[in-house]
Amino acid sequence: MYKKKASPKPQEISYERVKSYMLWLIERYGDYSAKKLLQKANLLFKDDTQFNEPALNYLIERDIVNDLRYAQRLTESLTEKNIGANKIKEKLYSKGFSSATINECVSSIETSDEDYFEKALLLKVRKFGEAPIDEIKLKQKALRHLIAKGFSYAIANKAVGYSPEEE
Repeated sequence: MYKKKASPKPQEISYERVKSYMLWLIERYGDYSAKKLLQKANLLFKDDTQFNEPALNYLIERDIVNDLRYAQRLTESLTEKNIGANKIKEKLYSKGFSSATINECVSSIETSDEDYFEKALLLKVRKFGEAPIDEIKLKQKALRHLIAKGFSYAIANKAVGYSPEEE
């Protein structure tokens, strides 16, 4: 009834094909870290990976792929959200950045402990109310919530025990 299509001949893997695939990914989906781009290329061109590294190096030389620039932009957008430095580090690590790049970006954040305290307090008030939490189970739940959002234990504990009447 239906004619079966002949299976298409697999395309030959070449340097130009790998490079154009990487450029297509960047154009279509935005920036990628070098590690993630190489992972995607290795996944698609798993039969012959000899062109993946040279194609990536070409993009890095032309400053099309720049891990530091991408990580800094990502860090800036994440600092605008109500999350702490530890969560920012975790998200950057999951994107495939090196620890040196992550540390450089996180250290460039111009927020003090007081700013993080304000963000943690905002999250605590939004979820648990303004009153300081004295009940042990609720306090543990609030601490877990704030620590999961990337705040240090000291800042989370300070936010959970904070009462507006203290000032």
